[in-house]
Amino acid sequence: MRLMAVAECRPGDTAADVVRGRQGAILASRGDLLTEESIGRMRENGLDVIPVDWPGWEGVSPNWWMPDDMIRPLEQWAEAGLDALKGDGLIAARRIARDIIERFPITARRPFEWIPLYRGGNPALVSWLNTMGLTVKLTQSIDPKWVEDYALAAVLLGLELGIGDGQVAMPSDERMAELAERIRPLSSIPATARATLAQHHARWDGSGTPPLKGDKIYAGARVLGLAELLNALLFRTDEPALPINEALEWVVGGAGLDFPIDLIQILQRTVAPYPVGTVVQLGNGEAGVVLDNPHDWPGRPMIRVLNGKYAGFEFHLKAPDQHVRVITGFYNRRDLPRP
Repeated sequence: MRLMAVAECRPGDTAADVVRGRQGAILASRGDLLTEESIGRMRENGLDVIPVDWPGWEGVSPNWWMPDDMIRPLEQWAEAGLDALKGDGLIAARRIARDIIERFPITARRPFEWIPLYRGGNPALVSWLNTMGLTVKLTQSIDPKWVEDYALAAVLLGLELGIGDGQVAMPSDERMAELAERIRPLSSIPATARATLAQHHARWDGSGTPPLKGDKIYAGARVLGLAELLNALLFRTDEPALPINEALEWVVGGAGLDFPIDLIQILQRTVAPYPVGTVVQLGNGEAGVVLDNPHDWPGRPMIRVLNGKYAGFEFHLKAPDQHVRVITGFYNRRDLPRP
């Protein structure tokens, strides 16, 4: 399977997975031949990358952390907005948090790979799903005993993100006020989850809201704030979204200002900037397909070289003798570059 830029897809290409549009409608099923019409619908729905079958890549298969059968029920729950808190809403929220935690057992030796937009279709939904997943993954690396409380805060965050309208913008304080007011009298929500939600727009240098600074910001709020901001950069609809590697660079550039340096360092050791199945450009003119992402150095994946003298060879870029191979970004063209 190759993750191909929609702009480079051609009629006759075969979809390698289900591709969904903004409203969750299926634009292509696994095995469908793409047409001018279906490719046009994908562009209209804001999809930038989709999976296609590619000769010789049959064994390249991403291992997404959330299965398809979880996505639609989560969307329906979140679309209810704050009304989802009525009745057994909090019980449902806790169940969602536990289900997501089960996807990331502490012993799992895999980095975090984002659910791509084509799997959910709705940018707000996919941003929220990945915010929950990244919050859990980071918390398990920092302080696992609080993972359920921080995950609950991330779940509740989805009730005020406007999942139904499908729009994603940079984090705003305005939409959080009503959520904070609604959960204030609910004693069944742990104080840790409340503090995480109430302070997650605070920034390390004191520039956020509330105007807390440094260690005065609750630890869970730092994690949730980082996860929310990063996913807003990846899936925003008010301005062009950033590819994963550039969004990570953006966040890393704010280390010590927006978030503590140690949290950013954990982020870099936790997430994979180049998902399995993507083609990356190397500084020496080579291109390679990502085959796997090591848990201990996700920025240096295992690749198969696709062109040049070493075409067909597989290399672990984290190996000491591979330091000369440097990934410079995604290669989004259909045809491979000449070395």
